[in-house]
Amino acid sequence: MDSTQKQNILVVEDNENTRRLLETILRSAGYEVTPAPDAEEGLRILEGNAPVDLVLLDLFLPGADGIQFLRARAEMEADRQPPVIVVSATEDMDTLRPQLRELGAKMALRKPFDVQELLNGVKLHATKRTGALAGHPAAPAAAKRATAAKTTRSKTKGKSSTNS
Repeated sequence: MDSTQKQNILVVEDNENTRRLLETILRSAGYEVTPAPDAEEGLRILEGNAPVDLVLLDLFLPGADGIQFLRARAEMEADRQPPVIVVSATEDMDTLRPQLRELGAKMALRKPFDVQELLNGVKLHATKRTGALAGHPAAPAAAKRATAAKTTRSKTKGKSSTNS
């Protein structure tokens, strides 16, 4: 039964080069990617019908910033609040981590990020939203099998050469 759906990662990043890099990394690791150039578009996507299993979020965005995105996300229905990993170039990351955690961020990485650390965080925190699986009695077991299969597959993929 290989009809499992790929996990969808929402990448909220205004820098086109960084957004493309994140898309390439995630797609090569077997994820679907939905790009958003700003917080407003990212929030529209979360409010839409497409399932989002994780958000990669920049803090410095045009218009609403990443903190405002996290606050708006926290006010949404629970099934529209996927886990968030912040990926930002801020110098204040260590200072911001407690506030980011309080607003629902599972992890915070400083740019330039280590590719393997990013992929490990995505693998750890990306989860299927319950709305996408609701009503199907075998869905939780199927989701666990799919996650286990992805974990096994991604361990055999290429290694990062971005060790600092």
